[in-house]
Amino acid sequence: MACLPIPYPDELLYSVIGRYGVHTLTTSPKQLLDDVFQNRQIVASVAFQGHLGKISSHYQGNPNLTPYKLLQKHTLYPLYAPFVHPEKAYLSKQALLKDEPHSADVQLGKAASCVKSPVYLRYCPNCVSEQLNRYGEAFWQRGLQIPGMSVCPKHACILLNSNVQISGLHKHEFIALNPSSLQSGVIQYGSSKQLSLATNAVRFLELKALKIYPEQWTLFYKKLASEHGYNHGEYIDHDRVLEQVESYWQSNFLEQLGLKVDARKDTNWLRSIFRKHRKSFSYLQHLLVWQAFFGNGLNVEVVLRKASNQSLDNSPESFDSAQELVIDKNKRALWQTSATKLGIKQARLLGFGSLYAWLYRHDKEWLLSTNSKLSKPIQCTNNRVNWKQRDLCYVKRFISLRNQAEKYLESEHFSKNWYFINADISLSQIKHIDKLPLCKLFLAKYCETIEEYQCRRIAVACIKSERNHHDLRKWRILRFARLSKDRICPLAAELLGYVVAYDSS
Repeated sequence: MACLPIPYPDELLYSVIGRYGVHTLTTSPKQLLDDVFQNRQIVASVAFQGHLGKISSHYQGNPNLTPYKLLQKHTLYPLYAPFVHPEKAYLSKQALLKDEPHSADVQLGKAASCVKSPVYLRYCPNCVSEQLNRYGEAFWQRGLQIPGMSVCPKHACILLNSNVQISGLHKHEFIALNPSSLQSGVIQYGSSKQLSLATNAVRFLELKALKIYPEQWTLFYKKLASEHGYNHGEYIDHDRVLEQVESYWQSNFLEQLGLKVDARKDTNWLRSIFRKHRKSFSYLQHLLVWQAFFGNGLNVEVVLRKASNQSLDNSPESFDSAQELVIDKNKRALWQTSATKLGIKQARLLGFGSLYAWLYRHDKEWLLSTNSKLSKPIQCTNNRVNWKQRDLCYVKRFISLRNQAEKYLESEHFSKNWYFINADISLSQIKHIDKLPLCKLFLAKYCETIEEYQCRRIAVACIKSERNHHDLRKWRILRFARLSKDRICPLAAELLGYVVAYDSS
């Protein structure tokens, strides 16, 4: 059983496992996964490290380090849970607690969020100095990795990027904070509003999880606008809401966060958050609105509790309320005729949209059943991309990359992903590889198999041994090549045996 170090306050689990590797001098990422999870397929996650039951088992029943407490105090789960449907939050939580694969990034809205996650792990120089003085070692702080935040909530200085990439090529590697991963830079300080935003964001991580349904958020924002006089009866005055938010934050600051509000679009995020909540919004979108309305008097806990206390019983938007069924045979016949003739989408666009809306409200089950029978596959030819030209452009990049890299025997594994990443091509293009025949042919010819990669590492290890005037011992070559007896492929093992036998002869 691995003797994991006790997490420091507000330390990421990613950092805890990375420190364990440093303490035990474990240089192999796969060996580290074996020690902690007994599974070499675990992906190192900064925001949502799963398999918490397995991690907690290393603490032998410590009541302060149960799977749930690890989730709440050492991952970013509390930042996302209040703003998604409680059912999704519950399913994500259960998947993270158990020893099974999970899709928390998707279920909690992180993957598709308009608030982009940082590319590199970030740190505050003052916090690192305090950690070294107090604990003798530094670690990755959870509160400094919150997407959209740019200042330290404690020292108000601008956060600096480290050299550690969050979603890098080595997705199974846990990297501890060490001096080599930090960059030198001048300490700068953020504004008071940036500081208050960061302080309130960190506050989310300290609160207990609350169940807040989308219908409750709808009612909350409707009352928020009404309490500030930004309404006309039942209708919200979105222009005045926009004026309030932009006068507080300024449009250039919102643009830096990627949340600039386009007043010309009726579907911008600020209008949508004050309408019926058909989708989830990020914590940052909520927080920007709250600070604009409440200013320095904002109390995040009070606002969340107020939203969770919204009554759903009298709400016409409640998910429990059933619509009254009204059958109008004439409307049914008219819709069936128009949808059969024009198709469902064209019928809605060509004058029958109001009929569709009426049937959806009053005769939904029949409408959906009828549409499922009348739906026709839409033949869509996408001519926006010149795949032949793109194929030629990409393969030229691959050839140039290959010519440069083959000179260096110590290069990383020449895999398909390696070529795409180092050629500065999005990995999403891999799914279109059949439309890129030249690239497909190149990758089939020049991508290394695992066996070829291991053989190259053995060759490099032999060269190092010869340069250092060492005998070609099996254990020494395996160490230099970062291989073990369990992971070595048959072809590489055969090559190793030939080298050692040749040297001994």
